[in-house]
Amino acid sequence: MDIEKELEKKGKIGDKKSFKKRLSYLKERLRAAKASEKTKIGGLLVKELKANPLAEYNLSYDSFGEGLEPLYFWMLDFMRGKDPSGLGLEVVKTGEGFEASAASGYFGEIGSRASIMQERAMKMLQTINTVVKSIINLIYDLKEFEIRLESYDDLNSEEKAKKESGRLALKGVWMDQVDIKRGRGSINMLVQQLQFVTLRDAFMVVESEEDVDKLDLNDRVKRILKRKITEYLKWEKESEAELRKRFKIERAYLKSQIDSLRLYTKWLAPYLKAAQKLGMKEFNTPDIVAAFNNMQMELSLFGKKEIKPEDVHEYFSKFKLEKKIYTCLEITFNFRTVPQAARTQAGTHYIHTGKTDIIFKAYALDEDEIKLFEKQELFEDMELVENLTEVSLKELQEDLDHFLKEAKKCEKCEAELDENIEKCMKCGHKWKHEKGVFIMPFGDIGKGFREIFEPIRDAVKFIVPKGAAAESFVEGETKKYGEEKAKSLCFTAYDIYKKSHGMLTW
Repeated sequence: MDIEKELEKKGKIGDKKSFKKRLSYLKERLRAAKASEKTKIGGLLVKELKANPLAEYNLSYDSFGEGLEPLYFWMLDFMRGKDPSGLGLEVVKTGEGFEASAASGYFGEIGSRASIMQERAMKMLQTINTVVKSIINLIYDLKEFEIRLESYDDLNSEEKAKKESGRLALKGVWMDQVDIKRGRGSINMLVQQLQFVTLRDAFMVVESEEDVDKLDLNDRVKRILKRKITEYLKWEKESEAELRKRFKIERAYLKSQIDSLRLYTKWLAPYLKAAQKLGMKEFNTPDIVAAFNNMQMELSLFGKKEIKPEDVHEYFSKFKLEKKIYTCLEITFNFRTVPQAARTQAGTHYIHTGKTDIIFKAYALDEDEIKLFEKQELFEDMELVENLTEVSLKELQEDLDHFLKEAKKCEKCEAELDENIEKCMKCGHKWKHEKGVFIMPFGDIGKGFREIFEPIRDAVKFIVPKGAAAESFVEGETKKYGEEKAKSLCFTAYDIYKKSHGMLTW
């Protein structure tokens, strides 16, 4: 069932009676949701919380003689000030959006800057796409090399069955890829066209020129077979060394490509973020008229402060809450402005003056709800930026970990070792050993003591409670204290702001 429809059944947004039902439903859905659904459900949960603040105060006045910057920075400094003149909160910016009328000079200025950032980001994205394609091709090549090297690993094995299967596989590769280039002189063509029926079976059986003399074949077939087995054995030796060398080179190149991708994505991020910040938000408000020279701006500051159990009562200090609880204050500035261009030697900048609406809201939230609030930081579309700038190779991560892990080296010659082979390919030193297990001689004594005290421990369970009820009580009291503290902070910010700006208070 659709989430929005299910929420409508539980009540309307902003309705305090249905708030707890809707909130608990969204939290349950969020816990069970897939990664692709978490963003949507998290957004709905934040919307629900914002619609039901503990306290709310609104302030509206015309400030054509005063710009937005002094108002914003006064409030920011007051919220995070740790001295008696501030609230001592941890403050983040959780919202920033603006919309300029199409005819304004501000629209043209910001639009041209955004276009430059977008063009640079697109060029960087093309380079990143090329590198990603290269990484995918390298992974597939390395997988093919590994399949081929498995035959050589079997050939070097001490087990007779593995050694034989490895040699048969390599002989098949040699006939299909190397010997076939000789045309009518290849083994397959001699069998098919010149009726050397026994040649292919004999080639698969022999392992050296000496083995050829032991077979019951005519001299003509033996001569061809000796030449073929000599060519094969030379190819077997040289191809293994060459294949392992190429495998190392491509693996090193894969590492360099991954590093290049990380570097390019690091360079790309500032351009994408700048383009995103310069993009305008549609408020769909009558305050913006295309023919006018005006704009609408919205800024949000979110402050939090942890409430610990000992803040409520010193006796609660021995309890540790499952989730941290915070008292929170959100202040939103809605600003309708007429931007005025000021040209200086450093360039053109704009002074914003106009009408300001300030909204103060109080919340008491746990750490999970705080994370959802902070995820809304800056822009709703910032998730797209994160997906583009992160190394988005999650599907290939297992293969990357496999190929890029550090190889072990031989103790004697320091050559790179293959984990599938128990000896060094260069010097023959055996390196893979079974780890011994150390058994403590008195290991069972502790077990005996545990068995003695188990009946006592089980009896004590019925006497000493687990403390779940006490923890739940402490958590509830801490949340209540956080709510009262949030209401107090919200009114303090509202009241002090008015007094410091010479407004009427009571």
